[in-house]
Amino acid sequence: IQDVSRRKESEEALRQAQKMETLGQLTGGVAHDFNNMLLAAQLNLEVVEEHVGDRREARECLRAAQGALKRGAELTDRLLAFS
Repeated sequence: IQDVSRRKESEEALRQAQKMETLGQLTGGVAHDFNNMLLAAQLNLEVVEEHVGDRREARECLRAAQGALKRGAELTDRLLAFS
């Protein structure tokens, strides 16, 4: 009788490593796509900002949107670090 427990443990470890690699690739791809969307939003906000002038409420809305983009970029950085 052969003890196959080590082989089974090795196979399970390999499966786990493959799952983590796949998850990392998926996360990296999502982060890349998300970053592209953030860039498009940022560029559009910059164009809008040029046309807002001194309207206080509009500037406040722009600042809030730019803050959300900054938080999105930080999230993207964390996703890329994970991947």
